[in-house]
Amino acid sequence: MTPSQRAYCDVALAINQRRNMFVALRLGLDGATPPKNAPRYRVEPVSGEFFHIVDTGTGKLKGFRREHNYACAFARKLEQESLP
Repeated sequence: MTPSQRAYCDVALAINQRRNMFVALRLGLDGATPPKNAPRYRVEPVSGEFFHIVDTGTGKLKGFRREHNYACAFARKLEQESLP
């Protein structure tokens, strides 16, 4: 992951945390523990410009894409298909 991608991820994470904090305060959940719902599929950079989509539960490779955006879109598609 390049430094600019890392910075983007850090900013996105901070924004999501602030949003979640705001929602928790509005709903009166400020003392409650957050649910543990990790994503099922993870995008991992591989040598060069390829990205693997890996199932976090089994560690098996589910696919790969050449660009990060396409890899993330594929991971989201797999995530939606795996929901009951």
